[in-house]
Amino acid sequence: MGILAYAGGLGIIVLTVYIMVVGRDLIVPFLISVVIWYLINTLADYYHKVKLGSVRIPKSICFVAALVTMGISLYLLVDMISNNIANVRAAAPLYQENLLKLSDRLYTALGIENQPNLTQLIGQINLRPFISNIAGTMAGIAGNAGLILIYVLFIFLEQASFKTKLRALMNGSKYEGTIEEIISTVSVKIETYVAVKTFVSLLTGGACYVVLILNDVDYASFWAFIIFLLNYIPTVGSMLAVLFPALLSLVQFPTFTPFLIIITSLGLIQFSIGNILEPRLMGNSLNLSPLVVMLSLAIWGSIWGIAGMFLSVPFTAILMITFSEFPKTRPIAIILSQSGKIGPKV
Repeated sequence: MGILAYAGGLGIIVLTVYIMVVGRDLIVPFLISVVIWYLINTLADYYHKVKLGSVRIPKSICFVAALVTMGISLYLLVDMISNNIANVRAAAPLYQENLLKLSDRLYTALGIENQPNLTQLIGQINLRPFISNIAGTMAGIAGNAGLILIYVLFIFLEQASFKTKLRALMNGSKYEGTIEEIISTVSVKIETYVAVKTFVSLLTGGACYVVLILNDVDYASFWAFIIFLLNYIPTVGSMLAVLFPALLSLVQFPTFTPFLIIITSLGLIQFSIGNILEPRLMGNSLNLSPLVVMLSLAIWGSIWGIAGMFLSVPFTAILMITFSEFPKTRPIAIILSQSGKIGPKV
């Protein structure tokens, strides 16, 4: 029976991965809609905590305010992506030419008369497919905005009856109180994680946007949004968030000074927020192991591409939080964590 159970579990895993690959175009927008739904609920809860004198804002008004806030944010996001994609693609050949000129200046500064084959190699590098791939992913998400909004609507309709279904399902069970307590604890932890991570990502993206604007870097708003997304990926995302705008400045400007200013400034912002502010707000219980982060990026990236890489770490963190609340899955949460400290279980 043990062998059959393991074989059945392996078969379920293989089937799940197959469905995730085949149904990518439907599943990814649904997962994005789940993230938006959770952000709206989290934002509504935080609005409800605000007091006007001694009176709290009613939950219904808080929900409408959160919905309006998210709607305006999504509209501005789609508008920003749509306006920047064509410009970024059109600028790719110019960046490629500047990269070639940069290599010539570098050889001249080093006193190398006979330039090696590296110049020819750089000349053959085509930045257009790479930039088009990133821009195409963003355009795909923007194009699925209607489908995502429909998913969000139906999730909210389902949310109203979730607790009723749960009580009906567990009616008379001796575990009813325990399960409701575990669900409540998991929900609070996930809400804390999403809220803190989103706040820190917004703060990082905003600070980097100021640096990029002050240094006249092209498409500062587009790169600030990319930095905001990359900040959801610990360690690796922070490094890429510094590297991408720095490399852009390297091929945009005729001197190395903007490159040095940008890579130093963005590096300091990432270090200060990621290593000082975020740990104080987040706590140690939600930190993922760096190895788990790399494996998560590789696995989800191979299944769902760039969109999967952005979604991988937040969902892995949510799985770790959920696993930590159940005795049988708690060892998995400990393995996924960085230090093994995942907080007490219910």
